[in-house]
Amino acid sequence: MENEFFTLNEVSAHLNISKSTLYKLSETGKIPSVKIGKQLRFRKSSLDKWLTMKESGFINPSPDEPLTEGKETEPDLKHILIVDDDQLVLKSITKLLKAFGYDSESAKSGEEALEKVKRSAFDLIIMDIRMPGMDGVDTIEKIRDFYCKSQQALPQEILITGYMDTTAEEKADRLNITDCIYKPFAISEFVTTVKKKLEYPVNLN
Repeated sequence: MENEFFTLNEVSAHLNISKSTLYKLSETGKIPSVKIGKQLRFRKSSLDKWLTMKESGFINPSPDEPLTEGKETEPDLKHILIVDDDQLVLKSITKLLKAFGYDSESAKSGEEALEKVKRSAFDLIIMDIRMPGMDGVDTIEKIRDFYCKSQQALPQEILITGYMDTTAEEKADRLNITDCIYKPFAISEFVTTVKKKLEYPVNLN
């Protein structure tokens, strides 16, 4: 039936689309949905229309915009690099960012982080300060140097640490790194800082 409704989980499984991506498609009007109680529901006719446009090479960016030709455009997911030598911290932050719809990669050292940025562009780097080998502040300096030499837009930066020593604090000030979160941190504080950093362009002045 055309008026049959499906849940977010049902549509995610049927279309093989993550729930976070599906939610963003709903928010932007690409796949119309309705709220029944507190839950999103998708009408069968809306899903059939979206699938037809996808298969024919046409998409509808929003209900008020004309059809445009080309491949389906995914939401502008922010790409985040998390750098920490503590595997538990990496897993916890990765899981948290995924829950809020962010795409992330992780690195266990400054050296690994440098290799990651050479292969991918990131919107935000979350960097632990104290790590074996190259510390977090020195790693950020080298990452900036790479982005500048390759003429790429600089990512935003957040430092995380269990404590700040004087030397690291002085280096962070010299590089104008203004956001530092102390572990263990509150989820609300962390997510608010991430959202704030991703809203604004980099300013190193």
